[in-house]
Amino acid sequence: MWFANRVFLLTCVAAGSAFADQPMELSEAGYLESAGQEGVVLLEANWGRRWGCAGSENAQLQELTFTRVADEASDRVVLKLKTPSRLFVDNRFSPYALLIEPGEYALTGFDVKVARSMSDISHAVWDDQYGGSFSVTAGEFVYIGHFGLDCTVEPIPWRYYIEGEDEFKRYIEGFREQFPFVGDTTVEFRLFETTLFGTEYSLLDSTE
Repeated sequence: MWFANRVFLLTCVAAGSAFADQPMELSEAGYLESAGQEGVVLLEANWGRRWGCAGSENAQLQELTFTRVADEASDRVVLKLKTPSRLFVDNRFSPYALLIEPGEYALTGFDVKVARSMSDISHAVWDDQYGGSFSVTAGEFVYIGHFGLDCTVEPIPWRYYIEGEDEFKRYIEGFREQFPFVGDTTVEFRLFETTLFGTEYSLLDSTE
């Protein structure tokens, strides 16, 4: 829900706010300053432990990294989300609303901690690879999904989503209450596209 866990947003994206072209938390001042030249990405992430995940004692998603496609290495725009704590995080989704430079962004990294016991702890790390993508244009608001763990075979990140038009409308109403300065701007339902960390879904699927 949009009124919860605001401190998580500040903790996770504050590093990017020092750079004009890096993603930063949506605020009225930043939104007005962007003058429609940046897009807004909505997502949620669950940083909590999943107990008994794929046979482990517990697993925890600790980091997600998205990198704008086709940028030069020296001038990359990177969206890096991290858990606000490795120990004290509730097992629930926390909302993000981020101002971001237009373009296509690929999932290029993640870190999942896997604890098989108190003494047997490892990390499943994905680094500088392609795991799917999302896109946003200037002035556009787009919802790309909920990110958490899947425990079916092994602990891996997974893109979940809001199901049904009514639920999506309620989600957007909560967003607008939290950020009244955006007015009645349309929010697109356009999920992070992946064949590795999620399944296809469209709002139209719920009406068939």
